[in-house]
Amino acid sequence: MRRTIAGLLIIGVLGALLVAGCGSNTVETKASQQITAAKASLADAKAKGVKVPGGELKKINDAESELKKDSVNALILATAAKADIDNDIQDAFNVAEQTYNTAKGAAETAMNNAPAGTDFAQAKQSITNADAKKAQAKTIQDYYNPTDGPIYWANLAAQQAATAALAKAAAQAGQQATAAELQKVQQAAVQMLRLMSNYVASTGGNPADYKIGIQKISADGNWATGSATPVVSIPGSKPISFLFNYENGNWVLKAAPSWTPGQFGSPANLVP
Repeated sequence: MRRTIAGLLIIGVLGALLVAGCGSNTVETKASQQITAAKASLADAKAKGVKVPGGELKKINDAESELKKDSVNALILATAAKADIDNDIQDAFNVAEQTYNTAKGAAETAMNNAPAGTDFAQAKQSITNADAKKAQAKTIQDYYNPTDGPIYWANLAAQQAATAALAKAAAQAGQQATAAELQKVQQAAVQMLRLMSNYVASTGGNPADYKIGIQKISADGNWATGSATPVVSIPGSKPISFLFNYENGNWVLKAAPSWTPGQFGSPANLVP
């Protein structure tokens, strides 16, 4: 779609030049200016860590080659190259910000659904760090820094919040967790949230559009339920109910988007 719009804009520019009676020298000047602008956008993309497809680089090179021979075509190529590169930059940052928002949303969901009195000191500090790093992010590498980027801190906050919530729920139930049970709780924080987000994405949905959370863990710690509810009601959208089982040291998604109590041998008191 963006290519079509860019093409229409180019046709409009050329039409205006022709109506105005501009000569070839004017078109050549415009083409030269547009080549310079495209190169500036290319430099901006490089500085921000955005990968530009080879086809867009070729358009700039071709525009330079055509400048003296066919200035109209050079103008078209340079204009299209600049528009495409600018879109590449915007798209890359949109994806990075969406990834950040999804991770931060998972942390906030875990805290909103947690038992009263859950200690979220670590998670809140990680969210503070995430917000600070996002405000400082200037490049794509800044966003995806694996040890100190906003996405790293937002993911850590989600894990810390879910772990704290599950630990509080276990304490309230009077469970004395063994080392193996503690491992289940820790894995649940990471694995179940990831499984639910991946499921939403696999069905064509955007995890950022859903409130995703772990609902309940069975008394023996081997079964759990979760849900993904649309943040904004959209025609046709429905809440998703998940059923998990702890198998061979990992949490496994057994059923979604719906299931029945007792299915797969799950406890009858676990309900969608």
